[in-house]
Amino acid sequence: MTDKTFLYRIVVKFQDHLNLPYGSAAEVNEFFLQNDILPWQHFLKLFPGIRIAKLFTSISAEEIIAWVNKAKRSDPEYQPPDFLSYYTIDCPHEIKRDELLPMLLSYKVVEQAYTQSGSFIAPPVNANRDPLNCDQGYLNPAPYGIDARYAWNFRGGDGDGNVRFIDMEQGWLLDHESISVETLPLTGINHSHHDHGAAVLGIIMMKDNVEGGIGITPKVNGHVISQWRPDGSPNTADAIMAAIDHLNFGDILLLEAQTRDPLEKDKVWPIEINEAIFQVIRLASALGIVVIEAAGNGNSFNTGSDLDNFTLNNKNIFDPNSSHFRDSGAIIVAAASSTVPHTRIRNSTYGNRVNCYAWGEKVVTVGNYPRSSGIVINTYTRNFSGTSSASAIIAGAAIAVQSIAAALGKPRLSPLQMRKIFSNELFGTPSKNGHAIDKIGVMPDLKKIIDNVLNIPVEKAINQTEQWRYANS
Repeated sequence: MTDKTFLYRIVVKFQDHLNLPYGSAAEVNEFFLQNDILPWQHFLKLFPGIRIAKLFTSISAEEIIAWVNKAKRSDPEYQPPDFLSYYTIDCPHEIKRDELLPMLLSYKVVEQAYTQSGSFIAPPVNANRDPLNCDQGYLNPAPYGIDARYAWNFRGGDGDGNVRFIDMEQGWLLDHESISVETLPLTGINHSHHDHGAAVLGIIMMKDNVEGGIGITPKVNGHVISQWRPDGSPNTADAIMAAIDHLNFGDILLLEAQTRDPLEKDKVWPIEINEAIFQVIRLASALGIVVIEAAGNGNSFNTGSDLDNFTLNNKNIFDPNSSHFRDSGAIIVAAASSTVPHTRIRNSTYGNRVNCYAWGEKVVTVGNYPRSSGIVINTYTRNFSGTSSASAIIAGAAIAVQSIAAALGKPRLSPLQMRKIFSNELFGTPSKNGHAIDKIGVMPDLKKIIDNVLNIPVEKAINQTEQWRYANS
């Protein structure tokens, strides 16, 4: 476990292909002591107790290289960094990291360095028997919801099949009566914000039983990965890398997290503003994994922030019209009202980079967020909200589309295909003033997607589904 006095971390990206060691922490420290890549002994005198280690710890260097090579074959336009050049420097609480950071950046071997806080910000169906089902308006036909009820007419529309889904965040109520989700060898620590995680899972995979409501895709093959890694450290980039190791082309990765602005601490943004996290998301996209990313919940003044205005090193990285725009391949999700016409909720982040929206208020799901359920395993809420609820709804929609396509013997959609469909007004519900003004994209309409993209007449699909159910009963 990481020492609790290590509250802050600096992520360092060295220049590519320096052939630095990527072994144990002891091996890494010894290398930097014995070589002149950095004046490490001098740093230790100035900042006693700092520790350097590799950033990616969950899978081996050989496995990372294998995934990168596969991504380059899958996506000819993918230009990966050297992931083995990412390291962390853990700083004791009393260290003035603001003094260490500029010193690191002064060395030519250091390509990038930035601080990362040690804390995270939280972020066949028979629905008639589920008592809260009638309150789950986000399941209803457009323009009110995504029309999950229509998708349930189709084989795979309830998530049944081989499509795998992973939720990445800080913790979950893993023993809740309406959730059945699996952990993985690299899941990490079920650390905190358990009711938040439960609420997210409930939106997607709440069991079709006589309790609570019902998830968008209650039969999906669901798993969880924690931002708190097995060694006790908070490491979102490593968590995403661990998730990649368990996902295939067309699977769904939901990133339920946000991060603080490096300069304006009252603002929060999508987690990909951190370079290492951006690069791992880009790797996932190049491998064909559909990544759903929360846009983030505004700032301390409870108002949303415009991604078009965000700058990193004076570069507008989220503005598609900027020469400095960079695209991770993720589907970025904003939050809107539950009422029609849908308007952006006050604290949702927005911008031209945002692809789609969903309900960001009055969402019925499991758990008791923002309060704690404690040891109780049968709690439910009608008020889950923010880009957390919206992102979960979009993830459920993506699972339904992929599962229906797979059940029909069609190829799974690529991340780019899924994003183009989910952000197209032809297949969704525009916000009140449209994307040009509201900058939150559209809310996917599963009926339009199924009828017009997957090209399935509902009568034929229902007959096929009934035949399949009979054959498998």
